[in-house]
Amino acid sequence: MGADEVEIERRFLIDGRGARPWVDQNEGTVSMAQVYLGRDGLSVDVAGGRVLHEGTVLVEDVPMDRLERIAALEGWAVRLRMENERAVLTLKGPRTGATAAEHEFPVDETLARDALSRPDLPVVEKTRHLWRGEDGHLWEIDEFEGPLAGLIIAEVELAAEDEAVVLPAFLGLEVTTATSWSSHSLAKLVLEARRNE
Repeated sequence: MGADEVEIERRFLIDGRGARPWVDQNEGTVSMAQVYLGRDGLSVDVAGGRVLHEGTVLVEDVPMDRLERIAALEGWAVRLRMENERAVLTLKGPRTGATAAEHEFPVDETLARDALSRPDLPVVEKTRHLWRGEDGHLWEIDEFEGPLAGLIIAEVELAAEDEAVVLPAFLGLEVTTATSWSSHSLAKLVLEARRNE
């Protein structure tokens, strides 16, 4: 598996009532809206070079060896995301510790916007601040919006699980291995709450 197909990250909660250096001194912000499609609907057409969901083509012209790696693993989380005006499909494999298989593909903006407009799918919205730590690590600090407003989660991607990283003073509880704090779990929580209204 290539290095670009593995994600190793640590995740922390943040108490946003104090200083917020990620807002005042960042390397950019990204407005994000992401929607999760059902895992069972994912299919891979290795010979045709395509990734599909419930018969809809999500991405084409994918190299066969990459599709074979995707097809060999079960349990992919299927996420479509708008990053400002850019649409991205991400397949995330089951997490072991801080590590998970991950594949990203650019997709048609209409595909993502159509999925985001569906009331039956889990959606989460957030603003991501890109903040550089004193040791050079780039932190992604997500301030959630809508029903999750007030929630702030910081993530840092690493080259290895045991890579040293200087933890900023504003970090709170580490939730790297707690799946309930993933964006996917939070989006499902919001969907469930809306259904119960």
